[in-house]
Amino acid sequence: MSFIDTAARHPLWHDSKIPPWEMEVAPASHDVDVAIVGGGFSGLWTAYYMSQLRPDARIAIVEARRIGFGASGRNGGWCSGFFPLLPSELAHLFGRDKAHASYQESFRTVLEVERVLAKENLRCDWHRGGTLQSASTSLQAERLQEMLLVQHALGIRGSDMEWLPPQLVGEHLQLAETHGAVYSPHCATMNPYSLVMGLARVVRSRGVHIWENSAVKGIDNGVVTHEHGHVRATLVVQATEGYSNTIRRTRRRLVPLYSLMVATEPLDDHVLAQIGWRHRATFNDGGNMVIYAQLTADNRIAFGGRGAPYHFASRVHDRFDLDDDTHRKIAASIARHFPAAAGARITHRWGGPLGLPRDWSPNVTIDRASGYARIGGYAGDGVAASNLLARTLVDEWHEAQSPLRELPFINHHSPKWEPEPVRFLGINTLIRLSESIDAYELRHGKSPRLRKRIFESLL
Repeated sequence: MSFIDTAARHPLWHDSKIPPWEMEVAPASHDVDVAIVGGGFSGLWTAYYMSQLRPDARIAIVEARRIGFGASGRNGGWCSGFFPLLPSELAHLFGRDKAHASYQESFRTVLEVERVLAKENLRCDWHRGGTLQSASTSLQAERLQEMLLVQHALGIRGSDMEWLPPQLVGEHLQLAETHGAVYSPHCATMNPYSLVMGLARVVRSRGVHIWENSAVKGIDNGVVTHEHGHVRATLVVQATEGYSNTIRRTRRRLVPLYSLMVATEPLDDHVLAQIGWRHRATFNDGGNMVIYAQLTADNRIAFGGRGAPYHFASRVHDRFDLDDDTHRKIAASIARHFPAAAGARITHRWGGPLGLPRDWSPNVTIDRASGYARIGGYAGDGVAASNLLARTLVDEWHEAQSPLRELPFINHHSPKWEPEPVRFLGINTLIRLSESIDAYELRHGKSPRLRKRIFESLL
C-alpha cells in the first residue's frame, strides 16, 4: 500500500505535545487599541512587540480558525535570514544601499528570534546549523557561482554567503550528486507549530486577547467585522498572508500558492551515517522548482516543494492541502538526493497556501488616516521576515528612533496580480515550466533557451 494511503494527513509538527487551551470566540461588540487580523507569526510577533512597547495597550488577535492553523504551523521549519529576492534582486527594486541594509537586518533577525526563545523559555527544537543550496548539476554550479559573485559585489560578505566545493559540501551532508554549494550560517531549524503556540502563550500572559473561530469579513475605518459581530480599534493590523483574498482591500495583492511537504520516519543510525547530515544545515538545490528540506530533532527528513497547481480566482480550501501527484514527486526527491533514505517510510504528508506578491517583495503598509496597517508578502520565507516586519511596523507606527524605519519595505506597494483568467494561466504555466526546465537540464546538461525565455518573461 502506498504512503498516499497510509501517511498521516496533517503536519508532523502538530504531533507535538502542546497543552490545549479553552477556545474563545470574538465578542459581538468590543473596543481595543490594536486589533490584529490573523493568528500566525505576523500577528503574534506584532502582538509580542506591541505589548512589549505598550504594556497598557488593549490588544486583540482575531483568527478565522485556530492559532497556527495557516502556514505558520505547517511550514518547512526554517528560520532563514534570506528574503525571496536575493540582495541583487532587492537592489533592482530599492537600490544597493537599501538592499544591503535590509539583508543585514534580516541576518540579525535570526539571532533576534533566538534571543526571544531564550528570554521567554520557549521550546521548539531550535537549531542554528546554517543552510546549503547545492548544485545538483554542473549547470546549476555555474549559475550559483555567478550569482554569488554578484552578491559579493553588492557588499555581501563571504562569511554571509560562501561557495563550497563538492568535497567541503560532504563535511555538511552526503548527497547523491553535488557540484558544490552556497553555504550561509544565517538559518535555523525548529518546530514552527511549537514556536507559534509558545508565542501565543506569551502574549496571552501579557493580557492580549486571542479570539479564534472568528472569521473576519471586512476591515473598514478601524472596524473589524467578523462572523460574530464587530471589533473597533485605533489600529487594525491585517496579517492574513495566504488567506488575504478573503478581505476585499487585499484581493489581487497576494496569491495563495500551495507548498506541500512529506516527512519520513526517524532514520536509524546506519542511514544517518550514510547521509552524514552532521550540522543539520537546511538543504535546497539550484533548480527552478523550489525544494527544501531539514533533518528534524528526532532524525526525520522533512522535505517540501512547490509544484501543486494554483487554483482559479485564488481559491483556498482544505482539500487543496493534499495533492497526490505532488506528494509523490516530493517523496521521489528524497530518494534522488538521499538514496540511503529511499526506503524510509513516509509517515506524514501535508500542505498549505503561502502568500506571493507580484514582485516577490515583502511589505509593511501603514495608513495613519484610516488606522490600518498590513504586513506580509513573504513568498514562503516568513518565519524570520515576519519578526523583522512586525518590529518594523511597531517602530514605524510609534515613530520610534529605529534603523528599521529606514527599510524600503515600508509603504512599498507591490503591483496587483493580473485578473483572471490571465493569472490562472500565467501562474500554472510558470509551475509547469519550472519542472520542465529542470528535467531538460538534468537530461541534456544545458538550458532550453525558448522555455527559459518564456519562464523569465512571466516572472
